[in-house]
Amino acid sequence: MPTSRSSFEFRPRSHHTNSVPRIDTQRPIRESVPTCRLCCEEKELCRSHIIPEWAYRPIYDERSRAIVLDSEKRRARKIQQGAWERLFCASCEQFFNRLDQPMHRFWSDPSRRPDHLNKACVEVQGIDPVATRDFLLSVLWRAHVARGHAFSAVDLGPHSDRILAILRNGSENLTRDPYAVFGYVLREPQTTDVADRLVLTPVKTRTAGQWNYVMAFLGYAWQVFVSREAPPLPDSCRLKQTGSIVMPVIDRDELAPIGVLLKARAE
Repeated sequence: MPTSRSSFEFRPRSHHTNSVPRIDTQRPIRESVPTCRLCCEEKELCRSHIIPEWAYRPIYDERSRAIVLDSEKRRARKIQQGAWERLFCASCEQFFNRLDQPMHRFWSDPSRRPDHLNKACVEVQGIDPVATRDFLLSVLWRAHVARGHAFSAVDLGPHSDRILAILRNGSENLTRDPYAVFGYVLREPQTTDVADRLVLTPVKTRTAGQWNYVMAFLGYAWQVFVSREAPPLPDSCRLKQTGSIVMPVIDRDELAPIGVLLKARAE
């Protein structure tokens, strides 16, 4: 199973390269008008969450605070609300909400996994594979267009347009999908408890020479490959068209992005 710490490699910090618009000095300069990052229309923008707020709710304490692992600064930080930016208009925000809700309904159900993780793998069935894949791709796309430091390492390059086309037009065939999805169930170290009290914002990693993104919430870690090459992991652990996935159970800090961040936090 792909649980080796050495199978992951961090991508150095990077930032989006946003070209600076040329100003026409012959015209009066008007105040900047907010533009929706999806429809590109000038509209009032909503508070748009990159990872939906429901992913943070299980980790809030009695004072509505939570600790998240910041993949960009490689440290843990306290928050009182999930990361958000003014990115999308109300109509486009609903577009993403329709992608969020099926993921929430299915994967927040604790019956999907055992209370105690004393086996090497957990097989989950009855998944809507397209909805799960589309949600994960939508998080990556939202992180790609976000401006905040927590998501500056997410740069999809030419995959941005391809992913957006999948989200808008649909792609029902996961077998030919270039964006392979693998999942893991996270366990607290040296126990059998589910490690569901952390959120990891997407971080870019390299596995056997192929770039991919890893994110974690609700006790699961998700690995999404952004490559047209066959992923270098066992096909048995890939999200399948049939609606099933075999998820290796690993200690949370065996997944290198989490282990590095937790180590940095301890120091």
